[in-house]
Amino acid sequence: MRCPTCRAVQEPSPECRRCKCNLSLLIATLDHQRALHRAVLRELRERRYAAALELARRRWTLSPDATAARLLSVCHLVRGHFQAALAACESSRLGDGPE
Repeated sequence: MRCPTCRAVQEPSPECRRCKCNLSLLIATLDHQRALHRAVLRELRERRYAAALELARRRWTLSPDATAARLLSVCHLVRGHFQAALAACESSRLGDGPE
């Protein structure tokens, strides 16, 4: 984990070892990201594709990274929205938001 204030790398902790910044909100956000990721996969397994897409979009808003883009792409693919799936993949490379 990297402190957003001083950029120190450390194990997850409620406080930065270097600058003493409160990291509890960051940890909670990372936990929420992981929970959303699991929820997307669960909805996909249950073939609830619209719900999976909504959760994937929420995951993207927390952290628009390559993992979130892949989740969005898969959700669009299983719904047959191929252009949106491609746009989600490309957005992770360009740093743009998903379609």
